[in-house]
Amino acid sequence: MLTLLAALTLAVAPPPAHLALGKTNAPLAISSYCWHSQCAAPLGASTLVAVVPRRYPIQCDLGYTPTKAILTVGGRSATVTPTIDGVTWNASWAGGITLRVESGSGWVVYVGRIALRKA
Repeated sequence: MLTLLAALTLAVAPPPAHLALGKTNAPLAISSYCWHSQCAAPLGASTLVAVVPRRYPIQCDLGYTPTKAILTVGGRSATVTPTIDGVTWNASWAGGITLRVESGSGWVVYVGRIALRKA
C-alpha cells in the first residue's frame, strides 16, 4: 500500500527545476506545491549554492510553461522573465532564492541559494 501511495504522489508531483549555469546545473528544492489538485509541502532544503558572477543571466529550467512567476533573492523582490520552459533573471545580489511559479497545472515554490563570485 505504501508503494502505491508513493507512486501516486510522484505521478502528481511537479517537475524538478534547476538553474542552467553554462556547463553545469544547480538543482532547486521543492518547498511546497499544489499540482493537478494534489498539494504537499515536502519542505526540501536546498544544500547546493550556485556561484555566479554579478549580473550573470540565470536560466531556471522548469520543464513547463509558467503563467506567472515571483522571485525573491535574499528576501528582496527580483524581476523575472517567463520563457517557454522556465524563467530568467540577472544575478544582481546573493542570498536564498524563493521562486513561486504558477502554470495551468497549479503552483510550485522552489528554493535554492546564489552566491556572487568575487572579482
